[in-house]
Amino acid sequence: MRRVTMGLLAALGLAACGDPPPRLPDPPNPSEYWVERSDAELNTVLGEACSSATAEKKPVLLAFSAPWCIDCRQMRALEAQPELAGELAGWEEVVVHVGRFDRHTALRERFKVGAIAHWVALAPTDCSADVTTWPVLRASTFEPQTGWFGAKTAPELRDWLVQARDG
Repeated sequence: MRRVTMGLLAALGLAACGDPPPRLPDPPNPSEYWVERSDAELNTVLGEACSSATAEKKPVLLAFSAPWCIDCRQMRALEAQPELAGELAGWEEVVVHVGRFDRHTALRERFKVGAIAHWVALAPTDCSADVTTWPVLRASTFEPQTGWFGAKTAPELRDWLVQARDG
């Protein structure tokens, strides 16, 4: 019976209860996405993102992430899907590589990042001000692979961004 059930589930493209969700392909260009930066380098990147975002009237998305994190890798793969990629084109995204939670501590504490993958949507107003003073539109942790928190699909993540942007 188990073999028939497993075969039927496989034929329908479904996973059995307790099986891990299907895995997306590895994310594109991991070394370009997860750039290790010092706090000073990250502040420079944030300043550039602010300048670009305010000039183009875009919000900023901070993506707290690390390449060892299975949910972060899944999020990166989801970002490449057309439903989400189209919405992300209207954002300035800055990836904050947290290392093993030993990098960018002040920023993580300010935005209450207790787990990754964690997004913080911001509305930059004054590029000379610290990023921690920019209005927060929305913030959430997502775990599309392990399934504990938040949105799990590209359309759900797109909708999260739209709600953050449109208020």
